[in-house]
Amino acid sequence: MRRWFTLLLALAVCTLAAAQEEDILRAALYLSGAASPEEIPEEWINLLEGARRIRINDPRLRPGPLLSAYQVASLADYRSRSGDILSFEELALVDGFSREAVAALAPFLSLESARLPGSADTARVQGSAFVRSTLTALGGKAKVNGQGFRLGGALRGNSSAGLDGTFYGEVSGRLGRLVVGDYNLRFGQGLQLWSGFSMSSLSTVGAFLQRSTGLSPVWSYTSSSVNRGLGYEGSIGRQGQLVAFASLDGLYGVHGAFLGRWGQLGASLGWKGNPLLGEASDPGQAFASLDGRMNCKGVSGAFELAWKPGALAGKLAARSRLGESFELALQARALPSRYSGKKNGEYAVAAGLAYTSGNWRSLQGKTGFGSSVPVHKLSLTADAALLPIPASGAAAADPWRLQLRAYASWQWQLSSRWALDARLTERFRNYEASRTDVRADLRLGSGPWLSVLRVEGVHCEGWGGLVYWEGGYKAEALSGYFRLTGFLIDKWADRIYTYERDAPGTFSVPAYSGRGLSVSAVGSWKHRFLSRFTLKVYARAACSFRVGRTPAPTLNLQIQLDR
Repeated sequence: MRRWFTLLLALAVCTLAAAQEEDILRAALYLSGAASPEEIPEEWINLLEGARRIRINDPRLRPGPLLSAYQVASLADYRSRSGDILSFEELALVDGFSREAVAALAPFLSLESARLPGSADTARVQGSAFVRSTLTALGGKAKVNGQGFRLGGALRGNSSAGLDGTFYGEVSGRLGRLVVGDYNLRFGQGLQLWSGFSMSSLSTVGAFLQRSTGLSPVWSYTSSSVNRGLGYEGSIGRQGQLVAFASLDGLYGVHGAFLGRWGQLGASLGWKGNPLLGEASDPGQAFASLDGRMNCKGVSGAFELAWKPGALAGKLAARSRLGESFELALQARALPSRYSGKKNGEYAVAAGLAYTSGNWRSLQGKTGFGSSVPVHKLSLTADAALLPIPASGAAAADPWRLQLRAYASWQWQLSSRWALDARLTERFRNYEASRTDVRADLRLGSGPWLSVLRVEGVHCEGWGGLVYWEGGYKAEALSGYFRLTGFLIDKWADRIYTYERDAPGTFSVPAYSGRGLSVSAVGSWKHRFLSRFTLKVYARAACSFRVGRTPAPTLNLQIQLDR
């Protein structure tokens, strides 16, 4: 009885609080090229939750996760001819940007200019701290951001494995920056140095070229698939970049890159395995890779060649605009099983075509830049792969496994309030059951109010279906979301992944299977005091009712203090 009272009380409180910022999801979708929140790599959510505003008029601006080398070079060229950029409308006209890019990145960019009367290029100190608890765990995270110092961490209790979590510290100066703790390494096109878990696929043309984030912090309560140790990032002249790293799990190496006006060229060299403590059965191995990216007049291209002893892998991708409304993307990749370490190798080609209508529609209750969207956006992509199993003592692989994945999506802004998102996903395999997934989202947005109805059906080994309704209110200081989900999925192969809102530091995409109902509420409250501090309180309550299982309610609470 006490458990149910706690759940009902939490639901009542959460419906009066605010949820995860929508601008984080919008920016993560653009940067990763994912078609839906379910496909966003957790890395992008972590980066955006801990991101400081980037001053695009800073003469010392360097490429990073949010701005590519081409965009930074374009900004420098534009500012040298026309002066500082003073509006997002002006930024959208700079080569390398677009209305879509600026609308997604605007919440993380600053137009502050030291050239304006009375302005000065001074250092800033920013900070934030928050603590979090759940029904079974306690944890905390603290972070101090400044021009020369940064510190962060996250811990949570786990009854089966003790404490788990992530932490990150950074000291920077003229010679570069030194990091201690948990970090991701993402260079090139994902073949060699690419840590972190990702569910993304080639469902849009934006996903054909990977957007590397380099050496980046991990602001997460989960520490899987990350590097823990030391990292250094510095500059070589005006156009060179050097990254060196050493992790406790035995990853050592360097990555160097040359950054130019039209793109970049990089190379990595390193060792996987502890040369001092490694056993004879696992002595470790060297690795090397060469990667590059080019941008020129609406055409983007990228490649990576990666080497391990006895194996070579490669990826080549390109994306180009076809007039004002169409965009074409192509990709080819070769990943032998000896390189990937998996049972199957992968040799694949992919193609995608996207259409964006020239007609735009204003959104109800929104003003300024980003307050209008295209009436229609359509995308069609296909990925064909050969997945052979190496045959011992034979000249050819047996059997020859074939896979074809096709994605079709349509975003239709019906009116200033109503929008329809429809998606069809097909996966054909000659060695197991094929899978068809059909999804439709009907959205209603009016100022601070939001409502979404999703209907999704899957056919693989059987039939499965999921329906949810989510309603929410989002204001500057107070907002909240409530979701009710029903599902009927008898086979695990027919499982459905659905993104669920949570507090910063936690990215949740659970898999639904079985039969039952799920109810959740999530929100936050923000209060500014003493003109410098902001208190943020996040809460999430949820409970799932499955046939044959005992209901398990959960309650999460997080408090964050920003300066």
